Formats: sequence, C-alpha cells, structure tokens
Amino acid sequence: MSEAATADDWRRLVFDETVAGFLLVDQLGKIVGANAWARRMFGFVAEAEIVGLPLSLLLPGASPVAGGSDLGLQGLRRDGARFPVDTHFSSLARDGATILLATIVDLRETNAEEAALIARAEELERVNERLARFAFVASQDLQEPLRKIAVFGDLMEEAILRRDTDEILRANEVMRLSALRARALVQDLLSFSRIVNDELELASLDLRAAIELALAALSQTIAETRAQVEIDLPDVAIEADATQFQRLVQNILANAIKYRKPGLPATIDVRAFRDENSLCLAIADEGIGFEAQYAHKIFEPLKQLHSKVDYPGSGVGLAICKAIADRHGWRLSVEAQPDVGATFFIALPLRDAS
Repeated sequence: MSEAATADDWRRLVFDETVAGFLLVDQLGKIVGANAWARRMFGFVAEAEIVGLPLSLLLPGASPVAGGSDLGLQGLRRDGARFPVDTHFSSLARDGATILLATIVDLRETNAEEAALIARAEELERVNERLARFAFVASQDLQEPLRKIAVFGDLMEEAILRRDTDEILRANEVMRLSALRARALVQDLLSFSRIVNDELELASLDLRAAIELALAALSQTIAETRAQVEIDLPDVAIEADATQFQRLVQNILANAIKYRKPGLPATIDVRAFRDENSLCLAIADEGIGFEAQYAHKIFEPLKQLHSKVDYPGSGVGLAICKAIADRHGWRLSVEAQPDVGATFFIALPLRDAS
C-alpha cells in the first residue's frame, strides 16, 4: 500500500477538522499521515513536513501497540519544547497491511478546559446563591407594600361608602406609595439579576475616563446637592466591563451623596494607589458613616442600616457593587466610623495605559 493511498484513507477516516491529534504510523514506526490538530500540536505547518519522521521523534518513549495506551508521556515539539500528553493506539488494516492510528491528547489544553469549566461552574453556583438569597429577601420586603395595598384598599372602600373624602385621599396616597415601593423592588430585582447573569464584555479602560463617565451620569444630583468631588488618579488602564465598572463607581458615589451629614453637602475623595501589578481604588466620604461591625452586612441585598424614612431606598445599590466586583475577580471592602464617614476600597489588577 502506497503512502499516498494511506494518507487518503487517513483523511477519510478522521478529517483535518477533528479536534484531537491523530497520527498514522506504518509498521516501521514512521509517520505516514497527520491531521491539522496534530501538526499544530507538534509545531508543523504542512503535512509533508511531518510525514516520514519516526514516531519516536515526536513521542519519545512511546510503545506503539494496537489497543494500548501510553499515559504520562511527553510530546516533543519541532522547536524542542516538551508538553504532557496521553496517547492511545488503534490498528487499521487494509490489503493485508496493518497501520496504527495514534490518538494524542494535549494535557495542557485539557487541564485548561477543565479549569475553565470548574471556574464557570463555581461562578454559576455563586450567582445562583446570590439570586436565591436576593429573591428570598425581596419576597419578604414585597409583603409590606402589598399588605398595605390590601389593607388600605379595604379602608378606601369603606370610606367611599361613608363618602369620607379625607380618608379616601389618605388611603389612595398610601396605596400609591406602596405600589411605587413594590415596583422599585421588582425593578431592582431585575437589575440585580441582569448584573449577575449578563456576559462580561471585558475591555481595556482608562481609569480616569471611566470614573469621569460615572460622575457625568450623576452630574444633576451632584449639582442639586452641591456635592464636592476631588479626583487624584494615576495614568493607568484596567480590564473591565465598561458599563458594569461605571455602575459600580456610580453606585458608591450616589451612596456617599445620599448618606451625607444633614445640612451639609457631600465631600467625596476619589484616589487610587498602585504597585507593579495591582491598583487599589479608594472612594472616601465624610458622611454619617456606620458602625464597623456592619462592614460586611452592608453589601447584602436589601440591607439598610439607617432609617428608610430619613434615607429612602431599596438597599440594592451596594449589593450590585459586590456582585460586579465578584464577577471581575476584584476585592470590594469598606471601612467606616459613625459621624466620620466611609471609605470603599476596590482592589484590582491593572495594565499600563499604553
């Protein structure tokens, strides 16, 4: 059987598109065919470059026996680099001649794929846990406005029968505010769900430009409250989803403005400290602060440390920040003191702006 005929049979059997390394070896131990995946694996471009070489040159120590497997081998690339492989041999017969089909698995790629799958599974587990916890808390919080709507609906019906205009207006206002509260909770639930489920679109972002975009989104609030924001940032670039990073910074800034001291404008300081490989972004305010013991609870969904009457809101903003940081692999933390203020820290790897 000619080498050309053997190569033709080889192509018909496995195709060049097969995502595995295949070598066809004759009875003398020489390679008579190789698919594209195997050529790439060993550093060859054209099939003619690998055909005719002894199998032992690419797989030193291999024992090519039909039906056998060689585990723990190292493949040898054309450039001399070694890499771990598993190899299995199968026999093919034609016209009385026997050739071996070597199936080769590059363990570097297998391990990388397994690690990626494990990481993805762990991320999905964390996402599901956060969503389950959020949905539970949200369902509890939703009961309050829904209960009020039901109660004051009955009161309004009685007031209508009595033609009590004042009571009708009061019941209507309570029901309206309760409905708005319920709607806000549902919208926050959807927003949180999108944050933890949407695919990240990572890109290189200039840190200063990204933070200025977050400030621009809050420009009206900053102007109305006369908030003072100081920025001192190095010239660095980070890898992040632009929309989510801006949402993270925007939520922390909005939180600082919201929890300012009564009668005083918010004072916010945005700084960053870097070393060779990482950066710590610090957003500090001089607001009302909180007890240090609540530093972890503040990132829980729908957790509010202060009165909802004085500081209305759903308590989802910082939970979203935590979810964004977790998805990027960043570390988000906070330090605070009552009547002194709070400082949020975001630790993340960086890359040069160039």
